[in-house]
Amino acid sequence: MFEFVLNFLFPPACSVCGKVDPNWLCPKCQARVERLEKSCLVEIENKKYEKLLYLFQYESLVRKLILRYKFLNQAYLNHFFANVIVKNEENRKLLKEYDLIIPVPMHKKKMQKRGYNQTELVAENLSKSLEIPSKNDILIKVVNTTTQSKLGGKARQSNIQHAFFVQKDIEVEGKKIILLDDIYTTGATSEECSRVLKDAGAEEILILVLAKD
Repeated sequence: MFEFVLNFLFPPACSVCGKVDPNWLCPKCQARVERLEKSCLVEIENKKYEKLLYLFQYESLVRKLILRYKFLNQAYLNHFFANVIVKNEENRKLLKEYDLIIPVPMHKKKMQKRGYNQTELVAENLSKSLEIPSKNDILIKVVNTTTQSKLGGKARQSNIQHAFFVQKDIEVEGKKIILLDDIYTTGATSEECSRVLKDAGAEEILILVLAKD
């Protein structure tokens, strides 16, 4: 009853255009965003990770949608992003080659403030669709760092250094891992997370992100 009243007073609206829609993303805007999907796979050299797969460029409608997903309590958009990933048959084929999905973690203080980790939610959806385990208790963020988007390239690297810890080496050793994040800019977070995962024995790491800046 309470939910009915709440929806009556504050009906769910499309995250892009604001039109009332029970799915929080109207069909027209969903189609507009999906048309921007490009799913680009990049082979990486001289890094702790081997591959980078991104779905979108971080601009226009995509940027708006991701910011609302992260910061405006629109957690339900995780279903949309996960679906975009797995609808692409080449993505599915590639991701099925991996053993484990690990979402980039948030520090517990930021998690308490936001209420959810946007990468964890997408990872859980992917896990169900691809039948690959998703683990959010292996890679832990132990330092409450400054938000990376507020910093430049070199500052990002020093800011994130030694911020992560692997607490279950045995679950990482010899595994091919999908490291899931939302946005890839300089790659500093991806590199630091991959470093500790490789130190724990990971065989190969694919960085999977929603968008590349």
